[in-house]
Amino acid sequence: NFAEIPINQPRCPVFNNNQDGFMRHTGFQRRVNYEPNSLNQGHPRQATVQEHGFVSYPEATGGQKVRERSESFGDHFTQATLFWKSLSEVEKTHLVEAIHFELGKVKHMHIRERMVQLFANVDTELAERAARGIGVMDITGDLGYLAESPAPKPNERRGAARPGVSTALSMENPDNPKSAKTRKVAILIADGFDHNAVMQMKAALKEAGATAKIVSQNGGMVTGADGQALEVDELFVTTASVVFDAVFVPGGPQSVEALKTQGHAVHWINETFKHCKPIAALDEGIALLQASGIAGVQLAGEEDRERVVSDSGVVTAFVSSGDSSADLAPAAGQFIEAIAQHRHWSREKKDMVPA
Repeated sequence: NFAEIPINQPRCPVFNNNQDGFMRHTGFQRRVNYEPNSLNQGHPRQATVQEHGFVSYPEATGGQKVRERSESFGDHFTQATLFWKSLSEVEKTHLVEAIHFELGKVKHMHIRERMVQLFANVDTELAERAARGIGVMDITGDLGYLAESPAPKPNERRGAARPGVSTALSMENPDNPKSAKTRKVAILIADGFDHNAVMQMKAALKEAGATAKIVSQNGGMVTGADGQALEVDELFVTTASVVFDAVFVPGGPQSVEALKTQGHAVHWINETFKHCKPIAALDEGIALLQASGIAGVQLAGEEDRERVVSDSGVVTAFVSSGDSSADLAPAAGQFIEAIAQHRHWSREKKDMVPA
């Protein structure tokens, strides 16, 4: 939208159907900006010859000059089919749930049906699972109307590649490179937190190439149990768990007791868990996880004081809260390894979590 800035605007008005975005200066009045559509009588659309629209003039140049794209431009589904077939089962489920989330907001059933028809060109299983969650299929589960879709399947197009499987497209594939670099970690604390645990974890994350941000109920400075203070980077009300890749809860009885009474903090744990992201908690911080709704994973107990417990991306350990000589390296190492996996898709009972 750089051309929307007044000093850059052309003297002659330009109507390109662009909509929204940064630096937008003109208001978009129509409901839709694409074709074909059923919501605005098919407008906007390309002008016909009778309406003085552009048309290529055939000129003899040893052949006919035509305005035409390669047939490969008509293959809209092969790459999508490759992507779908390359996903693991839990990744496929995650994708289908995302489709339900987005298309469930569409108010017009005929548009939902049209989207399912497009999915059928990618894969029949994808279309069936997508349709089932947005009310497109009837009670018999019949998808017969999809056979009437005029769009040819990818493999029916001349010259279209036959989709296979690429293990590089699956995040769950253990052979793909794993790294914690560029990941963003939220550290949830309140007054009375374990300062030593926070500083050691921040140092370990930085060495691994990750970024740590302090998130708390109030802004300004938050004071640790040893009297040392840290500046809060984000408030619960000004950010969200979805913009972070992982969450860490250090020990400190006063801090954890305060977090347990704050709905935002409990929601952060639930939402992070439900989105299959890594979570780490030390000492009293484990109590915040116990107070949340997460289920189906093992947390460190009194009998585990000599070891780090890591289960489906949830890392917990007792490291003697408040002891400045306590070594967090084993727990930090397990947490960073969990972050490197990015998502832990196979968590059980995540659908039971209230988030």
